[in-house]
Parts: sequence; C-alpha cells; structure tokens
Amino acid sequence: MKDNSSRIELPPARTGRPAARPRRYAPDELVRFDARIPARLAKQLYDVALIDGRSVTAVHADLLAAALECRGAAMD
Repeated sequence: MKDNSSRIELPPARTGRPAARPRRYAPDELVRFDARIPARLAKQLYDVALIDGRSVTAVHADLLAAALECRGAAMD
C-alpha cells in the first residue's frame, strides 16, 4: 500500500474542462500541463535547450522553479 501522506494535491483548474476530482501526485512525479507562450519566448527556450544539450522540458522546469524561488534542480 502506498503512503499518501507525502502526496501533493492539485485542485481543478479555473479554466478549461474542470476535473471531476483533485489529482494527487508524489512530490517528484511528473505532471503534464499545457501552456501557450509567445513564439519569441518559445524560441529562447528552445535555443537554451539546444545550446545546453538538454530537453526543453528540463530547461522549462528549471526556469519555472527559479522563477518560483525553489531550491535545487527541478529535474534531475
């Protein structure tokens, strides 16, 4: 049986089709979400990923974590 005490609950979003119930994830479990960003910002994101030899997802997660003042690497 899994320990649910450390799980993170994401409430339904305010836009789009609402979830039937909150979703619960392990702290390091990957969560997929859709974001629309300006093309000029996407270009910068892809350029950094290409230069660093990393995935766009990893670069995005690190930048978002830094913006939210999280500590440590967002994705190992």
